[in-house]
Amino acid sequence: MSFASQSGTIVRAALNKNGLLGQLLRWQALALVLLVGSVCVTLYFGLVAQASSIDDQTMQKRYMTVRDLLNSEGDWEVWLGHEVSEDMEGPRRIFVRVLLDDGSVLQQTPDMPAVLPSTALAHIQAGQEVVRGFVTASSGRRFRYMVAEAPVVIGGVARAASVQIAIDTTLDALVLRRFGVLVVIVAIIALVTTTIFSAVYFARLLKPLERMTQQVAGIDQNSLNSRLETAGMTEELFVLGGQFNAMLDRLQCAYQRLRQYADNVAHEIRTPLNKLILALNVAEQQARSPDEYQALVGRLSENCRELSTLVERLLFLARASSGQTGIRRQLFDLQVELEKIGELYRASALEAGVDLTVACSDQVALSADRSLLQRAITNLVANAIAHTPAGGEVRLSARQIGGIAEIEVTDTGSGVADADLPFVFDRFYRADPSRTANGNIGLGLPIAKSIVDLHGGEIVLERAPSGGARARISLPLVGGYGPNVGHEGLGPPLRERA
Repeated sequence: MSFASQSGTIVRAALNKNGLLGQLLRWQALALVLLVGSVCVTLYFGLVAQASSIDDQTMQKRYMTVRDLLNSEGDWEVWLGHEVSEDMEGPRRIFVRVLLDDGSVLQQTPDMPAVLPSTALAHIQAGQEVVRGFVTASSGRRFRYMVAEAPVVIGGVARAASVQIAIDTTLDALVLRRFGVLVVIVAIIALVTTTIFSAVYFARLLKPLERMTQQVAGIDQNSLNSRLETAGMTEELFVLGGQFNAMLDRLQCAYQRLRQYADNVAHEIRTPLNKLILALNVAEQQARSPDEYQALVGRLSENCRELSTLVERLLFLARASSGQTGIRRQLFDLQVELEKIGELYRASALEAGVDLTVACSDQVALSADRSLLQRAITNLVANAIAHTPAGGEVRLSARQIGGIAEIEVTDTGSGVADADLPFVFDRFYRADPSRTANGNIGLGLPIAKSIVDLHGGEIVLERAPSGGARARISLPLVGGYGPNVGHEGLGPPLRERA
């Protein structure tokens, strides 16, 4: 890119009020104006104060000299005339006038009446010792003056007098004005120069961000394996690029699981549909007896129920994730519910050669949605039975710890690989197919987790000490009671049974 093209790009970016470069330059210019302005104002008024202080010291020194002469003995008139006539040359002339109490002039600088008449300066009022101020003469020259009392003895008689001292500050004002103009010019040059260099620097600093934006714009569902180049970036952009790449990793993984999930769902739906189509085709091509038609209808109904169950599970997960599933809490004895679930799956366990045990150390009253909680627990129990070898054991237990009810399903099967544990509750994740007993697409554990989440609880799957898997559900009691505390409608605690 040529220099002219780069310059045009930088200028357009700087003039864009919504762009990052434009906002950086405006804030930097504002900060620079405030900084330079405050420095210049401080310096200017500091010089003004310094000049005023020097003038005050000069006038005070001259006043003390005149006052001492008026109070001295001897021929003070000669010395006074000499004192008021000093500093009559140069740009900073000093004028001195001594007035008696009747307004007559005792002594003054020769051309002072023409430059500064006595009426041009303020007079001391009652209760005042010194009067200071500025005055502009008819010639346009500016003076700083002071008026102070100084008693004098004339002919043996003490009389009141006042001393007027004025310094020509016209040159000071001119110098200060020129200094102010110079400061403004320097500030403007500094502002323009700094803005130009800052624009170039910020543009180079933001170049990686522009490159990152172009790379992000080129990423779609077909290029999720692309990653941002973070080499040569500043620390902040390097961290941002790293986080974005990590997000792309998660998106790619989720997208892959979603595609796999969609493939699995399509496969699971296609299987019963193919059975239905095949059975119907055979029925159309071959006459059957009433008993055969009845058996065919039974198989078709079974396939339809299988499809309905699959669709219902998918809809439940969709509603639960969007917050559209409500829960109806009711107080019930958790031990009784576990016994019912044990009786429900005891035949399946015996058929698989698995010993199913239900244990509850305490009577636990839980306020929850009974049907949803049964569904979550049965998913865990069915999964455990299906993957525990013959001769193994599945144990369903519950206990109360403080205000929490804990439900555990432990088996002595092959367990779950450590690499799969973080993902077992992800509805789009399918680990070892042997760990999915509900629909063969891994919906059992995600459904259980959704139900537990609706109750504000927690579910964890981990390796059991026996080498199998242990699923633990922790739910708040929400109005439950502890051991040995009765509750209306609940019978005595049930004993552990095999």
